[in-house]
Parts: sequence; structure tokens; C-alpha cells
Amino acid sequence: MAKFKTKFDSLVKLKKLKIDEIQSNISKINSSLQKELNNLQILENEFASMALPKEGNFAVITQFKMIQQAKIREINQKKSQIEFIKSQIENLNNQLKDANLEYEKIKYLQAEEIKKYIKKLKEAEAKNMDEIALMLYKN
Repeated sequence: MAKFKTKFDSLVKLKKLKIDEIQSNISKINSSLQKELNNLQILENEFASMALPKEGNFAVITQFKMIQQAKIREINQKKSQIEFIKSQIENLNNQLKDANLEYEKIKYLQAEEIKKYIKKLKEAEAKNMDEIALMLYKN
């Protein structure tokens, strides 16, 4: 039997494309998050390996403190980026949940329409069989 087309077919396809798009975006952003986490780890390791000069004048110590503060700002900025990326992932996960719900609703409506169509086909077939039986009985 040929596949029955419903008025929901195009909607199902669109909803599925939307889900795929969101999942792709989540994957890209997760990759970005991992990259930023690695960068943060590098920055923290660099900061931890910074050693206060053992000798030198006040200018050397002041320069070291400025470099240290710059590294701290860089680490804090990276942490802010990571939090922003995490909020994007959370937002996309919520969108994915909503898109999946919409997709399942449309799939259900499509399945119901197919059931109605099959029921009509069976009723028509039963009617035709009754007519054939009646014709054969009369003859």
C-alpha cells in the first residue's frame, strides 16, 4: 500500500528540522564550552606558575603585580564567557524540550489522521465486500 499523505506531513518535517537545528547548535556550543574551559585551565595554570620575584627593586614587584592583576582579569573574563555559554546551552536545551513536545504533538495528530483514513478504507472495503456478496447471492 502506498504511503498515505496527511496534512501534517510538512509540519512533521519542519518540526524535525527544527529539532535537528537546535541539536546541531547545542553540539557546536558544547564544543565551544569545552574549548573555553580548556583555555581557562591554561590561564589558571599560568597564574599558578607565576612566581613573585625574589630580588629586584620596587618597580619589578609593581610590574609583577600588574601582570598578576591582568591575568586575574583575563581569568574572570573567561569565567564570564563560560557562564554565558552555559546559559546559551540551557536556553537551547529548553528550546529543544519545547520543540520535541511540539514534534510529538504533530506526530500524534498525524497518526490519528492515518488511523481515521485506515478506518474509512476498511469500512469502504467492508461495504464493497457486502455488495459483492449480495450480487453473488442474487445470482
